[in-house]
Amino acid sequence: MVANLSIGVIVLLICTLSLLFSANVGRDPEPTRSSKVVMLSCGESAESGGWRPSSAPRSDWPPPTKETNGYLSVRCNGGLNQQHINMWMMLQICNAVLSARIMNATLVLPELDANSFWHDDSGFQGIYAVEHFIDTLKYDVKIVGMIPDVHKNGKTMKIKAFQIRPPRDAPIDWYLTTALTAMKEHSAIYLTPFSHRLAEEIDSPEYQRLRYHALRLKPHIMKLSESIVDKLRSLGHFMSIHLRFEMDMLAFAGCFDIFNPEEQKILKKYRKENFAEKRLIYNERRAIGKCPLTPEEVGLILRAMRFDNSTRIYLAAGELFGGERFMKPFRTLFPRLDNHSSVDPSEELSPNSQGLIGSAVDYMVFVSCPTFSCQRTMGRATSPTIS
Repeated sequence: MVANLSIGVIVLLICTLSLLFSANVGRDPEPTRSSKVVMLSCGESAESGGWRPSSAPRSDWPPPTKETNGYLSVRCNGGLNQQHINMWMMLQICNAVLSARIMNATLVLPELDANSFWHDDSGFQGIYAVEHFIDTLKYDVKIVGMIPDVHKNGKTMKIKAFQIRPPRDAPIDWYLTTALTAMKEHSAIYLTPFSHRLAEEIDSPEYQRLRYHALRLKPHIMKLSESIVDKLRSLGHFMSIHLRFEMDMLAFAGCFDIFNPEEQKILKKYRKENFAEKRLIYNERRAIGKCPLTPEEVGLILRAMRFDNSTRIYLAAGELFGGERFMKPFRTLFPRLDNHSSVDPSEELSPNSQGLIGSAVDYMVFVSCPTFSCQRTMGRATSPTIS
């Protein structure tokens, strides 16, 4: 009897739960914070919902000391399109911030290596909001615009930074020994080149959180970028592409086989002057996928993806190596081409269309509310951003 009673209670409980469930079927569920969908316009931020920025300290995190061990200066190698669109710029500047914190050093505003390729000396201060950068990081690292003079015994002396070439993926120990020893001896060190010069695997959440983006473009560049995006969108959907078929990228990759003897001579000279010596079998580089796609190859891939010749394409305005000979097949496939100069032929861009400002504008066009974005790497695929 007890068993029958237990079975009856279980059946009654199941029926009750079933009745309650069926009563709620068809009714809109009570909205919850986690299920709410928020539509944002470009540039807006969603409510935090209790989440905190990745840059927020996770533990007791003292601000930098008043007296540091010296000054750290770095050179971010590569033009802005290489540095920023491929994340090189962000990684190098983040690593500079982290390196300064590791050594308890004062960071000098990073040097941007655009002069060697574009002959553009506008530098960090020319495109970034310096005050925002310094203020954002004030509880993490001390930052100065340049190494100040030293005044001692009534004399003014300049500090010359000691140049060091860091090893690739250098561990924290290298910064705490070799680099820090040189800094204490010379008062300032200059690390160049700085791409991939700090190990990615660092077992410290506080150190890893410093690898965030504290950069903001200057207001007039943001305004110009927004104007170009608005004009592009007013005519409908468009695709943004950075072909990456430029002299520095081709020389770095060692991709010479498709060029004539004079062009090969230029590429080899540029490689010898700007990159570390490395034995490369040039006629095999393309076959093993180490070369940027030609513009025509990019166009054929896009056609295979069913984009037709009515597709509007915004091109990052880097100087195409080889000129019209390589660009003509792409233009035949996709005749509706634009760049920042054609969309907004303002006087501000004309002297710097292929320098840091022009590249910064291209970057903002690329990241402005894309519905699809895929970064192209050498020999693998194209890099369209569709808006």
